[in-house]
Amino acid sequence: MTPKNPSYKNTYYNLVTRENLEGIKKIIEDQGYYDPVTINKIQYDEINNLPHFFIIVDSPDYTFGHYAMLDGIYLEVDSIIPQWTGIFYLGMIITRKPTNEKVKQFIDPAKDLEHELNHLHRLIDCIDKNPDYIERSMKYNVGSCTLGDLDKSIEFEVGKIFLMEVPTLGLDFDMGQNDMFSYEQGIVTKITLGNKEDFLRYKAGHCLAELHDQYVKKFPEHVDRIKNKFTMEVNQQGKTLFGDNCMMSLLLSLMEFYSVLETEGSSYEVGEI
Repeated sequence: MTPKNPSYKNTYYNLVTRENLEGIKKIIEDQGYYDPVTINKIQYDEINNLPHFFIIVDSPDYTFGHYAMLDGIYLEVDSIIPQWTGIFYLGMIITRKPTNEKVKQFIDPAKDLEHELNHLHRLIDCIDKNPDYIERSMKYNVGSCTLGDLDKSIEFEVGKIFLMEVPTLGLDFDMGQNDMFSYEQGIVTKITLGNKEDFLRYKAGHCLAELHDQYVKKFPEHVDRIKNKFTMEVNQQGKTLFGDNCMMSLLLSLMEFYSVLETEGSSYEVGEI
């Protein structure tokens, strides 16, 4: 019988400390994550009582105002926390340096970082309450799943959006981060939304559309299967938040968003980003 691990949350706080920074770097290097230059850039910080490791990278690979992201890496950490057996899921915050001066006006690094920290808070609580999340994440994340696990993967990834992403987006709106962007052919179009429900519908619709596209690109010969399972999961898991026939409702919201963006948005020439 596999021994039961201690609390994920307690383990996270014992692991993610300034004193463990070099040990974490060595573990990451030994287990093949990131390149040596990136590993050397890993730093430690604590904001609002949430310790975290983060990396600032030079890549300009961001659109729609995204400045930060929460990466998840799977590590064996028993060399630092002997009580933990098996794989530990470590959230790593990655922020990007804006390289296009015209794009900087659309980026609020502090708010983007706060979004990822709120996301990390929610992730820690989720794993603490559902220890099997780590195993399911490894097996069913869209990047790693096999065709045989496609249905379970869609169920898992759609669940992540409704369980963690949408509530975090709600906090974004409450703290004044209610701008939305579109980038096409060197033009950024921006619109500021005053209605929280519209904001959440548009954002959730974008997240789900991007996720759906990832599955289609990975399994292009199974588009109908993906569409049917995706619709079923969105309707089931999004019903509480967005009502019956959630998938159609969010698709209509996306169409409305692009219409409003075209008629009411402000456009700016920024070139390539």
